[in-house]
Amino acid sequence: MSKLMVIPNKKEDINIILNKDIEGIILGVKDLSIYELSLDIDDIIEIASTTDKKICIAINKMIHNSDLELVKEVLSKIKNSKVSGILFYDLGVFNLIKKLDIDKELILSQEHLNASTKSNLFYYNKGIKSSYITSDITFDEIRKIKENTKMNIYYTVYGYLPIFYSRRLLLTNYFKYIDKEKHDNRYYIFNNDLRYMVIEHNFGTIIYSPLVNMINEIDKLSNIDNLIIDLSYNNDIDIIDKYLNKEHMDNTYTGFFDKKTIYKLRGGNNE
Repeated sequence: MSKLMVIPNKKEDINIILNKDIEGIILGVKDLSIYELSLDIDDIIEIASTTDKKICIAINKMIHNSDLELVKEVLSKIKNSKVSGILFYDLGVFNLIKKLDIDKELILSQEHLNASTKSNLFYYNKGIKSSYITSDITFDEIRKIKENTKMNIYYTVYGYLPIFYSRRLLLTNYFKYIDKEKHDNRYYIFNNDLRYMVIEHNFGTIIYSPLVNMINEIDKLSNIDNLIIDLSYNNDIDIIDKYLNKEHMDNTYTGFFDKKTIYKLRGGNNE
């Protein structure tokens, strides 16, 4: 039976979310996360100490040498706290976790990577028992990973998915190139009827997918351990209750959930 995990968008909504019938929440760590809501680690530890719900931290930006001392500080602080798990992108974080002998749930989250059974088996044998599976693959492929590995699977069922990252400040550079003033750090590009959000952070630029919503597929996903509702950049808290009640919604976008990727080669052959 799947459990619901939520990524909050606002600090003031955290208690409201924790009072719902969910497993827990994932909170980004300030200066180390790509999530819109990122908190100081001391605040996260305080939240974890006041609830029986699962509280995981996210250290999911690309880590540079200048970030290492902060990562060590954060990991040292949570070692003996009630924080349940660590969601991480960079394997350098995993190495630091091992050096500091931290006993927490480790959740590998690499967006477009770790998309096969063999890669998940590799990381499982290295001591990483949970995997935030990429949304770039179909449900059949996700199901095979679940059936053929012992991984505790996390999967996004609602939210904007990062589909492209650049270390460059692309919005700033674009407006400089067209000689116009940039008024915001969030803009949109369009492909037919689909809208893609572009956000410039201090660590680079991310392009996000249209809003993914798997609510009508919830029964198919019942064997996936943890279903994530990501409220980043979309603070619709009511969607949690809709998922709990398995409400049907019209005109939902499901990304690659049931769409195989087909490469058309020269000569017209498909593979």
